Amino acid sequence: MRFAFRQLFKSPGYTLIAVITLALGIGLNTSMFSLMNLLILRPLPYPEKDQLVRVFRTTPQNPRNDHSAPSFIDLRRESADFVRLAAYRQWGYTLTQPGRTPVNLSSLRVSADFFDVLGVQPAYGRTFTPEEDQPGNQVIILSHAAWMAHFGGDPGVVGRTFTIDGLSTTLIGVLPENFSNLMLWGPGDAFRPFGLSEQEKANRDDVGVQIIGRRNPDVTPEQLNARLATIYTNLADTRPRDQSEDGINAISLQGSTIPPGTGISTIMLLCLAGFVLLIVCGNLANLQLARAVSRGREFAVRAALGASRAHLLKPLLTESVLLALTGGVLGILVTVWGNEWISKRLSENLPVNFDLSIDWRVLAFAVGLSLLTGLVFGLAPALLSSRVNVGEALKSGGRSATGDRSQHFMRNALIVLQFAAALILLSSAGFFLRGMKLLLTRDPGWTPAGVTHGIISPPAARYTTPAQTLGLYSSLEERLRALPGVENVAIGWMAPIYLFPTTRTFVVEGREPPPPGKEPVALVNAISPSYLDTLRIPQLAGRPFSNSDHHEASRVVMINESMAKALFPGENAVGRRLSSGEGATRVTAEIVGVFRDVGMAGNPSPTATPYQVFLPLAQEPWNYVAVMIRSSQPMTEPLRQAVQALDPNIPVQMLNTADELAKTGIRGMELITKIFFAFSLLGLFLAALGLYGVIMRLVMQRTAEIGVRMALGAQWRDILTLIMGMGFKLALIGAGLGFLGSALMSFGLSALFSGEAGIDLVVLPLTTLLLIIVALVACYLPARRATKIDPITALRAE
Repeated sequence: MRFAFRQLFKSPGYTLIAVITLALGIGLNTSMFSLMNLLILRPLPYPEKDQLVRVFRTTPQNPRNDHSAPSFIDLRRESADFVRLAAYRQWGYTLTQPGRTPVNLSSLRVSADFFDVLGVQPAYGRTFTPEEDQPGNQVIILSHAAWMAHFGGDPGVVGRTFTIDGLSTTLIGVLPENFSNLMLWGPGDAFRPFGLSEQEKANRDDVGVQIIGRRNPDVTPEQLNARLATIYTNLADTRPRDQSEDGINAISLQGSTIPPGTGISTIMLLCLAGFVLLIVCGNLANLQLARAVSRGREFAVRAALGASRAHLLKPLLTESVLLALTGGVLGILVTVWGNEWISKRLSENLPVNFDLSIDWRVLAFAVGLSLLTGLVFGLAPALLSSRVNVGEALKSGGRSATGDRSQHFMRNALIVLQFAAALILLSSAGFFLRGMKLLLTRDPGWTPAGVTHGIISPPAARYTTPAQTLGLYSSLEERLRALPGVENVAIGWMAPIYLFPTTRTFVVEGREPPPPGKEPVALVNAISPSYLDTLRIPQLAGRPFSNSDHHEASRVVMINESMAKALFPGENAVGRRLSSGEGATRVTAEIVGVFRDVGMAGNPSPTATPYQVFLPLAQEPWNYVAVMIRSSQPMTEPLRQAVQALDPNIPVQMLNTADELAKTGIRGMELITKIFFAFSLLGLFLAALGLYGVIMRLVMQRTAEIGVRMALGAQWRDILTLIMGMGFKLALIGAGLGFLGSALMSFGLSALFSGEAGIDLVVLPLTTLLLIIVALVACYLPARRATKIDPITALRAE
């Protein structure tokens, strides 16, 4: 060990370069592993977590659907002997405190045994009792983050009453800090009892309830799913026709936190970071080989004195591992910086913090990766260096002690490998940059520019009737239209941004209904009459909604162009009728208009525009709507002031321009693109540096040969071509192999952005050309130096 340290201190320049590049490579890989740890590996903080499950309703289109409240009640009743089921649903409440601006609490309504099923005890106070799980019980539990944000972490607030949605509500508990989980509960600021009304208990069309459970220890996951499937099949007659063929599937609660595709995306990032480390290893392996060549006489003397090959191998491997471990220690600092940057980017538009802290799994990965890296870049040079021909080495002064042919082959193979990896990194970044451009320039079918957006949620406890709710919306529209610079105002369930769209199934009146589960599914949005004009959505047929389409008028709808063509090919859709729901909830409406397909402006999904149905807001008012203002300048503050003037207890959420909000849907893609771009630039630089170093060493080793060639009449162009040809040939072979790997990457990434797999014939040639240009520059610099060699000086030195 001490000998290895002495050797490294003898070459401080080499040691410093090796440690810095290793720190970058190991640090970047560990940072990507931290992201995987957060999204996939970190266990949930609940006791006996292996028994926890999440129960989904499955359809051919989606394996992860929510349930209706009656379905949850039926399942819980029928399965009580082998699993304890609890339910929750996303909700929103408004907290009002004297002298403070009202704030929205992103909340969950939960069944009384929700926390018992999870095995969670509050940090302060208590959880809900069965008696509190009834309509009208005004109790609430806060998350640790909400308690800190709104009450400064004061334990004394537990047991006090506060105004929630205009009603006096008692805070009965505060959850532990580690309870929060964005993938499961969302931001989860507050929790209230489910308190299902009789109407909710009977409404099987409202599928917004999520189910978790704890299976009995003696019930295996397979047995649980088999029993639940039997129960669900037996209950098929109780469900609406469009749900009668649905299935059910219980997966581990841990597994349910991983959205489909997340694992693949994270692993892909880790692999690409691995390419950077592979290039680092290639450079260091070449440097180690060069150092070993310079120490050939030393190895020969030690071998002549009786040192075995293992004794020669040991110090070389020890040096490599010491370098890698030192780089790993500094790499932890790179990881901390990288994690802070990623966490900040992820949290920019979400009211949560992403915990990318370094735990034992991340540390173990960093240590293991450091050891592996040391072996990867140190083993081959060490094996070559320890294979000593003593007589030849001492005779030649050590310059050929390690076998020139083997060294030459290894150097060439490493350069080829580095350039192949660099092209894969470069092309991947190019695919994402091109894909981001497609997303940003895709025509969404409406005009986000010039639109200000905000969401309001009038408390249902105070706005108890549709007339009250619609009166508030009407007054708000009038107040906003009167402001200078406002062109138009609209209100709807949602803006066409990437914001949790609602879906329903529809059938055409007068036709044979399709088989259960095959009904057309459409995005549904209830809108005010000025919605199309405000967002500049073209009307293609029929009429827009008007003030006469009120709650007591005949039901009407508008459908998008894709739905009209699919359901009524070659026909006029206007005047036809659609129905949705069954029994008491069945609604039939006349199609009065057709509008152009509206894409979600921030939706990164490459799938075709789905069917879309607009309803008059006056016929289905919600206590949660988006307000949109088209104006000559942003109206964020005037919108807030207008709402406060009408009701000071209503906060405005997601207050921003539509352009900015649309970008939130592709924020993750932007982050991945930036990471890819950074990886590609670093990989390209390191590969070019490695090629430059190899060619420079060849020039130094062949100085005498170059001198002889020039003395015999070779021109500088001949020398330039000779030297550049050595490296450029290797770069071309690496580019060819990298082209094949990049083509495979192109298939996956092009499908991600455009919906169709294929080879990107724009990015691949351009990135290959860029790599070749960089290779030419890396070869030209040492080749140019070779042309300036003085033949006399070179021959005299030899």
